[in-house]
Amino acid sequence: MNKKERYEYLHPSFDRGIYLVIYTGKGQEDKPKNPGLLKIPTGACKFGQSLHLKDVKERYRLHFKEEKNVIEMHILAEIQNRDDIDKIEKKLHRHFHDRRLINRNKRPSEWMESIDSRELKKAFKKIFLEHFHVSV
Repeated sequence: MNKKERYEYLHPSFDRGIYLVIYTGKGQEDKPKNPGLLKIPTGACKFGQSLHLKDVKERYRLHFKEEKNVIEMHILAEIQNRDDIDKIEKKLHRHFHDRRLINRNKRPSEWMESIDSRELKKAFKKIFLEHFHVSV
């Protein structure tokens, strides 16, 4: 093991976790190659997970290339354990299930209707603290 590998082994990256994205544009197709599947309205939001949080904003910028500066991104938690990331994201999707946008195929999307960011963050905090059994 070289010096760099040893450092990365002893000090793992915390560039993974859960984020919140809010779309502030005028409305756009979610999947341009599949028009009509789902149009994302202004204010739509979604929770997501990433193993590379630093790259998330750039991925959304490329996805919404028709419009500039239409993504408001919040990193909610940097979490090392992949299982915790998966479980927390699933709990968030269940919590907001009734507010998820429905696509043309009548399936719920990851995108949700416009929800106040304070409500989103409050729900995240509750789920996060319950998941890790933290009482305040």
